[in-house]
Amino acid sequence: MAKGYCVKCKSKKDMKDSKEITMKNGRKANKGICVSCGTNMFCILGNK
Repeated sequence: MAKGYCVKCKSKKDMKDSKEITMKNGRKANKGICVSCGTNMFCILGNK
């Protein structure tokens, strides 16, 4: 499972239904849902 920072829980959590996307500037990111509270989560990945 991918991990990301949940703004609502204020901690790092696992993401449910995460998928890798490409942002407008060409960088990769993971987008998913927090397993605890159901808030949308977003995590920018490295360039490599």
